[in-house]
Formats: sequence, structure tokens, C-alpha cells
Amino acid sequence: MSPAPRAPRPDRRPSRALGWTVAAGVGALAFLVRWHLVGGTVGLRGYHGYDDGVYFSSAVAFVHGLLPYRDFLLLHPPGSMLALTPFAALTAWTSDSDALVAARAGFLLVGAANAVLVTRVARRWGTPAMVVGGVLYAVSFAAAWAERVTLLEPLGSLCLLGGVVLLLRGLDADRHPATGSRDGWLWAGGAVLGLGVTVKIWGVVPLAVVVVWLLVTAGWRVAVRAGAGAVGAVVVVVAPFALAAGTDMFRMVVLDQLGRPRETDTGVMPRLAWIAGSGNAEWVRTPTAEVALVVAVLSVVLVTAVAAWVGRRGRLWVALLVVQTVVLVASPSAYQQYAAFVVPALVLVVAAAISLVPARWREPVTALVCVGFTLGAGVTATPRTVPFPAAEVRSHLPDEGCVRADSPVLLALTDVMSRDLARGCELPVDLSGYAYDVGAKDAEGRPVPRDQNAAWQREALRYLTSGSATILARSVGNGFDAATVRTLDETTTTVLERREVRVLIPHGEP
Repeated sequence: MSPAPRAPRPDRRPSRALGWTVAAGVGALAFLVRWHLVGGTVGLRGYHGYDDGVYFSSAVAFVHGLLPYRDFLLLHPPGSMLALTPFAALTAWTSDSDALVAARAGFLLVGAANAVLVTRVARRWGTPAMVVGGVLYAVSFAAAWAERVTLLEPLGSLCLLGGVVLLLRGLDADRHPATGSRDGWLWAGGAVLGLGVTVKIWGVVPLAVVVVWLLVTAGWRVAVRAGAGAVGAVVVVVAPFALAAGTDMFRMVVLDQLGRPRETDTGVMPRLAWIAGSGNAEWVRTPTAEVALVVAVLSVVLVTAVAAWVGRRGRLWVALLVVQTVVLVASPSAYQQYAAFVVPALVLVVAAAISLVPARWREPVTALVCVGFTLGAGVTATPRTVPFPAAEVRSHLPDEGCVRADSPVLLALTDVMSRDLARGCELPVDLSGYAYDVGAKDAEGRPVPRDQNAAWQREALRYLTSGSATILARSVGNGFDAATVRTLDETTTTVLERREVRVLIPHGEP
């Protein structure tokens, strides 16, 4: 019986100069793609939905002396708040909107850094794998959509990729003594992975997969060192806030999240389409074409995952791809940016499979994959950038009192957030999030949707009608029931309505 054919060897690792040249090119491409999606300089000052304002405003509240979980609700660990704190601190010297622009620009750079880290992981599989992994990450709509503003997912990917790069450096230390202390790299890699848990509790999943992989492939001592580094990082970041807030932190970060009702409008197919990142492709005009493209992209990913596993190359990333996809699909609620959770593993699985292609076909297949995924990616679409009417809104806000908003980023865009915090005004960092903390379950323990949560409706109405002015911009997703909307209309006067943004003044105010 003839021996089984051996898997093709990957190319030799590229030289340091070539490796960093590819990384720089990929990083520049990733930055440009995210700059395009955010809408350039206009988009950096635009309104991009609810979530990025929650994380930025939590950091602004923090630099003004308020503590999460104790003084305001925050449904996630404090990692994102701490990462944004340097940008929030800029509000002491510049306007809130300028600090927000700096933060968003910083997250564009985080996206570029993630693309560079993908090339560093794939470098061990040769230049074609580096190029494929880096380019696919750079043009991935799922990754770029999340990394264009201040969301959780960019930091989660940074911790996963950065942690694995450090761990691989430690595992290589025995073969390359010049790389430094093996234990130091392992501790550092575990610590960076642990920081991912302090950003979003989903970070526990890749951390667990990586530690199990280390246990199986490198032994229990290596796994223990990395795991200990992770635990140490989590304790250092989380413990001060847990001690200050007591059980409130656990309730908000764990119990409130686990108790979220399952959303019926984001089933399995929409979530798989987000992972494929092809739904917004410029040339896709019909639902049938969209489904066909999603199926085609995911079929290629499935084939490459099988090839990588059978070829014993990049098995860690195959395992991560499977487990992280299951987490995304099984999650009670999901939004488009959540798909970025899966992208690092997805592109590295494809990169690993490329290194298994016979040498004479490797470069043509590399070019075909890069061009094909780029054409199928939603990043080729031209974003609809609507300038936020900050000057007009600001001109209709009173100089006295406290301004309210249904989305906290509106307070930053109009430069009243820091001013109001200095006055002692109330800032519910996550107004919508209170629906998961107040009246979230009925008498039988079943989750209550926000628009049926009477306790939250009262709290939202109390806040929005307690200031000298209110800014509304959430045309969908605010969760107000008919009674809340009617009361807002009856007790306020709309003094400005521009580009789906309204300014309300209480009756009787000048």
C-alpha cells in the first residue's frame, strides 16, 4: 500500500522586510476601507446609531468621576470604557465632538492593526497566506462595519489576534532563542486574551478555545501559564469596579445579558449573511442574488475549513470559526457588528487552506480569492453619508438646564455632554439598556420586550421629560410604546426637525 500523500509544504516564511511590507499595505487598505464606510470627515462627525455612543459616553462619565455599575448602568465589562478613557479625557481641553472624532479615528486604526496582526499570524504559512488573510480581513464588510466607530468588536478582535501572536512567539522561543523568554511571551499572550473578556463576556469563548488548544498541542504547563495570565488580567481590570459596585456589576454584566429576550427578526440566515459580509455588495440587486452570493461565500469558507483541518494547518482557527459561529447564531439577540466576532478565524482559515494549494497554483489561487472576495464584499458599496446638523441642533438648545437625548452620542455631537456632567446633570449612559435591568421579566419569569416593559417606559419618559430640552434621533429601535410617544408629543413642542433629528422643548419653556 502506498503511503498517503503529504500535504504541500507552505512557502518559506517571507523575509522580515517583505513581511512588514505586506503588513503595511494591508493595514493601509484596511484603514481606507473603514474610512470609506464611515463616510470620511463628514461621517466621523455623523450619527451612526446607538451603541458607539454608549461606550464613548461611559468613558466621558468615568473621567467626570462617575463609576460604572455604581453610578450608571453598563451592560458590559469595563474594558471598552477604559480603552476610550484617553479620548474622553480630551474633553478637558477640546469639545466633546472633537474628542468623539479622535476616538472614532482611533478605532479606524484599531481595524488597520487587526489586519496587520492577521498577516503576522499567517506569516508562518508563507507569503500567499499572508496576503490572503490580510486582504480578506481588510475588505471584510463584517469587520469593517464594526471597526468604523467605537464598538466592542474591534477591541475583542485586537485582543484575540494580539494574544495569539504573543503566544506563538512564546511557542517559537525554544526554536528561536533570540525571541526572548518563553514564559514571558506566554504570560503576556494570556493576559492580552484575558483583556478580551473585560471588553465583552463573549471573550471567554476564544480564550477557552485557545487554552484548550495549548493544552492539547503544547502541554499543561504552557496552558496554565497562558490561563494564569488571562485570569490575572481579568482580575486587575474588573476587581476595582466589582468592589465598588458590589453585586450590581454581576447583575448588569451577566444576569441582565443572559436574561435578554430572543429577537425573532434576526434569525439564522441574516446572521450567516452578516458573517459572509456580502449583503451590501454594489452589484447585488435582488434577494435571490444576495442569497446566492452568501451561499457561495460560505461554501468556499466551509471547503477551506475542511481542507485546513485535514491538512493539519491552522486547526486552532478552524475550531474558533466553528465555536464562534455557534455562539453568534445561538445568541438571544444579535446586531450586524456582532459578525466581526467571527472574522479573524474565518480569514485565517482561508489563509491556512491557501498554503495547502500546490505550489504552481498557489499564486493564481491567491489572486482569484482576493479579487473574488473583494468583489463580493459589501465594502464596495457607496455609503449613504448624512451630515449631522450639529450647528442647527445646538442653536436650538437652551444655555441653562440639562439636555436629554434618546441616544447618548447626540449629547457629544452637540457638545453638551461634558457641560451637563459638570453641572451634575443625569446621564443614563445606556437608556435602552435599562429595559434589561428594570421590569425585564414578568411574574412568571419570562422576558418582557422593551415596548411592553411598563417600568422601563415610565423610566424613559421620566428622563426624557425632566430636562430643559430633549434631542431625539432614533427613528427605529427606541422601543417607545404608543402611550410614551403620545405623552412626549403632548408635553413638549418640537422646535427643530432636520434629517430625522428632533429637538423638543417642554411646554412653558421660553
